[in-house]
Amino acid sequence: MSMNTRARAFCRHALIALAAVAATAPALASDLPPEALSTNPDGRYYTGYYPSWSDNWFDATGKTPGQVYAVSKFARVPATYTHVVASFANPNFSWGGLAANSWSGTGLEFTAMPKDMKAAIDVLHLRKIKVVLAVGGASFNDWAGLAAEGQAGSGSRINALAKIMTDVGFDGLDVDYETDGDVARYANVTKAMRKAVDQAGGGRILTVAGWSTGADCTAATTNMADCAGKLSYWGGNAGRERLLARDYPDVAKMFDVVNVMSYDARYEHYDGVVAYKQYRKLWGKNTVVSIGFESAPEGWAGGLLVVNNADAQCTGSRILQDQYGKSLNAPYSVQRFSAAVKNSKSTNKNPHDGAMLWNVLKAANGSCGSAQIGSPGTIGTKAASTLGFVKDPLLNESPWK
Repeated sequence: MSMNTRARAFCRHALIALAAVAATAPALASDLPPEALSTNPDGRYYTGYYPSWSDNWFDATGKTPGQVYAVSKFARVPATYTHVVASFANPNFSWGGLAANSWSGTGLEFTAMPKDMKAAIDVLHLRKIKVVLAVGGASFNDWAGLAAEGQAGSGSRINALAKIMTDVGFDGLDVDYETDGDVARYANVTKAMRKAVDQAGGGRILTVAGWSTGADCTAATTNMADCAGKLSYWGGNAGRERLLARDYPDVAKMFDVVNVMSYDARYEHYDGVVAYKQYRKLWGKNTVVSIGFESAPEGWAGGLLVVNNADAQCTGSRILQDQYGKSLNAPYSVQRFSAAVKNSKSTNKNPHDGAMLWNVLKAANGSCGSAQIGSPGTIGTKAASTLGFVKDPLLNESPWK
């Protein structure tokens, strides 16, 4: 080959390489409209659960990121959220691969196809928002197979969870074990999901939705120093995460983020601030711990989350006692909960400690005297003011408000 021929070949290959880079470069983000803000991944975390059954259908075929943003509700999640959790996958999980382009076997209820949702997740990544896949929830309780794989260290469900992460672009998994207090099974489920996350690689994370009273002191945890003279009002799953941390400390350390479901326990005998402080003390500083919000009506109706302390004007908006019988008469408010995170004195606190919301599309229904109860938009706006999240104007618009 002559020098000129080699030069022409080099130029041709260089142009091909440049074209390939251009096809995947971050410059694609410039196609997004100005309102498509990016989150702050280096600040405190704000996790929003996204119900797959409430998403819209769209076709991403041949579309640019800006065009996908225009047609996909999922891609337009406000940048106030640093993490979006797609809900819910079935623990008895199978995945046919991206080529099959079907949600069959996953439990997810998106109406758009997997290839289209991958395009939406690509847009969220351009906006620096992480997307996590939640497994379990209140509706799915077939955990036996996944737990057995966690105990064995391998299995088809683990492989399938790892594969959907790499195929569709999920940044990790969320353990939503809401079925019972079987701590051994809970530990094995966690092992399985951590195995899947590590198998998928790429710095993916494992998060958990901590039960409202899961860090409470119970009769089974009286030997723990933190529980001396303390006994929770609650039974059932109370103390479950505390037992996990005590009996399976290496498993508990597998969580990168613990999101406390500090709601659905009404207002007479439960304080989410106490729950948050207990969880924060149980987990080391390498784990992010966030307090939880839910707009009313909650799953167990009665509690009415308001935005400001001064809005707590009605029954349900003031916490009468904590889970240990201490009288409080304290506001059940975004202001108070957010301040508990911001002003934490815990030696275990993490700079990413923040908040979580169930769910980003759940409109508030009810009132509290002359004050409005908290909605996704007003909750996010108030939490952003306290905890430094991006104040995305989209929180003032439907369907995010």
